[in-house]
Amino acid sequence: MKQHPPTRLPRRRFLSIAGFALTALAPPALAADATQVAEIVVTGRREGVPAYERAYGPSVMDAATLATAPQRRLDEALRAVPGFSLFRRSGSRTANPTAQGVSLRGIGPNGAGRTLVLVDGVPANDPFGGWVYWSRLPTAAVDNVVLTRGGGAGPWGNAALAGTIRIETKQRDGLDLELAGGSNGTWMGQSSVGGSADGWHLGLSGSAFRTDGVKLVEPSRRGPIDIKADSDAYAVDGTLSTQLGSVTATAKLSGFKESRGNGTPYTNNSTDATEASLRLVGTGEKIDWEAVAYWRDWSFASTFSGVNAARTAETPSLHQYDVPATAKGGILQVAFSPADGHQTDIGADIRETEGKTRELMTYSAGRYTRMRDAGGSQSVAGLFFEHAWTGIQGLTVSAGGRLDAWRNSDGRRIESDIASGTLLRNDRYAKRDGTVANGRAGIDWQASDLLGLRVAAYTGFRLPTLNELYRPFRVGNDITEANPGLQPERMRGVEAGLRLSPGAGITANATLFHVRLKNAVDNVVIQTSPGTNAELGIFVPAGGSLAQRRGLPRVEVQGLEAEIAWQAAPSLRFGAAYLFSDSEITDPGTMAALRGNRLGQAPRHSGTVDVTWTPRPELTLRAQVRAAGKQFEDSRNLGTLDGFIVGDLYAAWRVDQQLEFYATAENVTGERVETGRRSDGLTNIGPERQWLAGVRVRL
Repeated sequence: MKQHPPTRLPRRRFLSIAGFALTALAPPALAADATQVAEIVVTGRREGVPAYERAYGPSVMDAATLATAPQRRLDEALRAVPGFSLFRRSGSRTANPTAQGVSLRGIGPNGAGRTLVLVDGVPANDPFGGWVYWSRLPTAAVDNVVLTRGGGAGPWGNAALAGTIRIETKQRDGLDLELAGGSNGTWMGQSSVGGSADGWHLGLSGSAFRTDGVKLVEPSRRGPIDIKADSDAYAVDGTLSTQLGSVTATAKLSGFKESRGNGTPYTNNSTDATEASLRLVGTGEKIDWEAVAYWRDWSFASTFSGVNAARTAETPSLHQYDVPATAKGGILQVAFSPADGHQTDIGADIRETEGKTRELMTYSAGRYTRMRDAGGSQSVAGLFFEHAWTGIQGLTVSAGGRLDAWRNSDGRRIESDIASGTLLRNDRYAKRDGTVANGRAGIDWQASDLLGLRVAAYTGFRLPTLNELYRPFRVGNDITEANPGLQPERMRGVEAGLRLSPGAGITANATLFHVRLKNAVDNVVIQTSPGTNAELGIFVPAGGSLAQRRGLPRVEVQGLEAEIAWQAAPSLRFGAAYLFSDSEITDPGTMAALRGNRLGQAPRHSGTVDVTWTPRPELTLRAQVRAAGKQFEDSRNLGTLDGFIVGDLYAAWRVDQQLEFYATAENVTGERVETGRRSDGLTNIGPERQWLAGVRVRL
């Protein structure tokens, strides 16, 4: 039987895909009126932040801020918000998709993430693993991003343990086009075209990204086997919307394809996805409502290998050739005012997910000898309410609650011999279900023009993903096993904040928070010596390690967020943000050695400094400095990743309203950013100096 790695997308030196062919797809009937350009914001809210969220201190990043970000990928631009990070320091340009889960405030970073990401009301987290494909979300399509920290008692509350990120997009009549190229053979482009006719609006958009990439291993340890981690990603979206009386209906169909090299010839991964959704938004004098239904079909494949100590050769170790997942769900949310000064939202949502991993394993004598099939199904249904009282000017009192019913079923892990077909393992896991109640409450008081105060308390929960329950994986010689017995994570938190507006263009805010996690899923290392682990029956190679996803009984995270901005002049703005996040494993259960340790991948100190200057109306300059202190690789607190300080630059020249040129430089000093440390001491690093130059056209 001949073994093949996942199929890779073709490598193209120039971008000739559908996203850029969209310019030819606008029929005359849909051409925009030359005297009027309309924008349709695809959002279920008249305002970006509903009243009941004020007490939870949401942060808003608008399209103008994103457009001038030195980082042209959305996840990297969002790092300017204190507390936002992916599982590791790597951005989505080089990170494996399974490491692109979102962390807020350093609350237990892991690959799945503990933060819900919504795009136009539809969950964007991967249905199988919970991570986010950030290359699927080009910045040019974004109208604004709202980040709300804290437990998710509102819509889609299951995944929102640490918070929610709501991304709202827009379609406009006319053409938007962005093309750019830069270092390491990087090319990117985004295009959208839209028009209206006879009460209908049609929007088409596409994006493409490719790069030759960079080498991921530190220079002193590289060998002939180390190559650049290249990647290609392509996405296309089509929307059709119309107004039916007081109801706006929007249908959306999307496709996505990505392939990545992971730094050696054999290791790579690929993803294919199709999504569809229907959104209805109704507005009235007393009642607004929103209904969303969606369907998602995703397929993932990945290869893994072990590399010898001299890094001259690799041996295949695992081929996950088919990891399909489907998700479907819907939500109905109604907003109304039962009395003056009162605003209420009530609703219900449901999600169903099925996924599995089919893989080849145990490589010997030039071929895989075993096959594995593992996976299951998961469903969550919930009822929720949110209420805000604004009866006194400047005062908002909020409360919300949520009741969820969940079920894990059809769990299995089947292993067989490829040559003989002999069944070697046939584990069938019992169905598990339960109900969980959560709530949150808060007060926001604008005491004066100078001072605002808020306080909030909340709970939350998260079901371990199908990936955490059933899919093992391997990085080099380091193995991580799944755990079908994981329990739902629970969280309790409190926070208090203040806002200051002393005048002279200065605004500031700060938040103290304390969070307690129960059953926090962590990749716990259980063996570092070579040989077969008696508990799990897994062979650990020399220089490798064995970890398993396990729930830590109690983890506490406390800290401080702070932001300050100064509009020194109409053309000059300064900003700074800081996060102190101190985590501690206060109850490690049976893993007594972890007691008192910090969580891995969570620095105590991180922050940004940002300056934007517009010396002339047509010229925009922006500089940003990002920094983070040292952090541990994992919860053993053995391997340490050094702190870093990097500087990024942006410059743009607007010729007129239709044409703009820009250039960016990231990590301008070539700072070494350590992103991971393996059990044998090998260190992975992020990209050094990167540059990009591009053009934007708007017609």
